[in-house]
Amino acid sequence: MSGHERGGIGLEYLSVFGMPLPEYVAMATRLECDFISVNYRGAANAPDGTAVEALNDNRQARQHLVSALADHGMRLELVEGFAITPATSVEDYAADLDSVAQLGARSICAVSLDKDIRRTNVQFSTLAEMAAMRGLRVTTEVGAGVMRNFEMASLTWRDVDSPNFTLLIDAMHFFRRGGNLQDLDSLPPGAIGHVQLCDVPMPARIESYMEEALFERLCPGDGDLPLRDFLARISNTVPIGLEVPIRSASNDMEELLRKCLSRTRPLIGPI
Repeated sequence: MSGHERGGIGLEYLSVFGMPLPEYVAMATRLECDFISVNYRGAANAPDGTAVEALNDNRQARQHLVSALADHGMRLELVEGFAITPATSVEDYAADLDSVAQLGARSICAVSLDKDIRRTNVQFSTLAEMAAMRGLRVTTEVGAGVMRNFEMASLTWRDVDSPNFTLLIDAMHFFRRGGNLQDLDSLPPGAIGHVQLCDVPMPARIESYMEEALFERLCPGDGDLPLRDFLARISNTVPIGLEVPIRSASNDMEELLRKCLSRTRPLIGPI
């Protein structure tokens, strides 16, 4: 993405509860989205009894996704599902990165579960180099894995010090983990590579954090987050993905997402 290209607005895969990927692409097109994101290892919130459509071990699923993206002119912005662990090395992801590049994706999101922060940062640096060789960028999510809060994630970003490594800001995790608008002001241009947008009440009303994160977020405007001020601090080159899984809502997922998008577009401004 050039410095002058707008990031646009799209859908995150959690929002659709494991919907078959070709249907997901078609729906995003009807909703006039600029992009979609997927999880390489399948939906983390697919309904019980539903087959999880993973891409990592299913060449046919990858081919169907590529065809759907081409048929609808849809962009694949982000592929989640990469983890750094004490027992693995990112060099093991070479073939997976090849596959993701063949999908036409622009970025991957990698989360570290390794509490050895020094090793984590070295692994992120190596992954950023490997991804760059394939035309991919790397993000890591603030508030996920060992990057429990903004301070830890920003220190890792500065330590890795790669133009191909950025932070992914999930609005729920960022604010619930103690982040604030001044934290965003402290980041130099280019530090944020992707935003996942939703709303939530502050404080939480659901006891289980993961239950809320995977199944019961809110459309922008239905919670307490300062989303207008938040988005005012995000460069218009950064993709904004709606991550609004709302299991308790009506069965008409498309209309729900249409409402959420209609709430979001005025907050972002012209795309």
